[in-house]
Amino acid sequence: MRIHHASTAFDCNNLLGEGCYWSALDHSLWWTDIEGKCVFRWDDHGKAGALRQLPDRAAFVFPRARGGFVLGFPKSIAVTDPTFTDFSQVAEIEPHLPQTRINDAAIDPYGGIVFGTYNELGRERTGGLYRIAPNGEVVTLLSGVAAANGLEFSPDGQIMYFTDTAEGTIRRFALAPRFAGLAEMEPLAGPNIAPGSPDGATVDIEGGYWSARLRGGCVVRIDRNGHLTDRVDIPSMAPTCVALGGESLKTLFITSRRIRQSSDELLRFPESGNLFCVEVGQAGRPPFSCRV
Repeated sequence: MRIHHASTAFDCNNLLGEGCYWSALDHSLWWTDIEGKCVFRWDDHGKAGALRQLPDRAAFVFPRARGGFVLGFPKSIAVTDPTFTDFSQVAEIEPHLPQTRINDAAIDPYGGIVFGTYNELGRERTGGLYRIAPNGEVVTLLSGVAAANGLEFSPDGQIMYFTDTAEGTIRRFALAPRFAGLAEMEPLAGPNIAPGSPDGATVDIEGGYWSARLRGGCVVRIDRNGHLTDRVDIPSMAPTCVALGGESLKTLFITSRRIRQSSDELLRFPESGNLFCVEVGQAGRPPFSCRV
């Protein structure tokens, strides 16, 4: 197994960095600090970071093909202009469940967004997995979810990956053309394939699945046959999400968190909450375009 060591790219000190996404439109990494109620942009050419405050917590931010951004607020999907000043709700999500909020998300091969929810009060599986189509229609894909994470798609767009962090299995689904349906396949990996629990993920051009291991202090790559090929150690026990980007799409970016870490752990890992990066051997797949 190949071992890599990531280091801080941006000292952003996030409370809960999440939802990182590489945008080919502006050669930048976008992500949110959920608890800080802000969105971050890392300009990889200029090696500089910037942030904008948001009116509420957001779990993801995706640039739209038509301009502006799509955001996942706790109970709604919203669109905003390029300056993050005007916000319009597109869909309300789980209004009958006050204990849940929107969590992980991924742009699908047809321009929609698949996203899931997270039970903030415990491990009861009260949430779900959904898709919002480019026309704004929302459909339920799965129910009985506690902490939706690990959403990604294979390079050919035929397989969807998903994990419930509370359980830990990395699941696979065959995707019907035009997202007409899902059929569950054999899992990619069980909960004990690596230290910690699976959080955010990305997929490379070879079909390798890179899984952030919350409380495991690392990111691992699992090939399409379910074998570990790479481990990236980071100076934090709490990696949260990953994305492949940069000029050659071989820079692995990793967000992390400071909340829910003990004071002793933060003393041991003072860089927790930062954006980390490392060069790896596999390039990311070209990003899908968000048409919501």
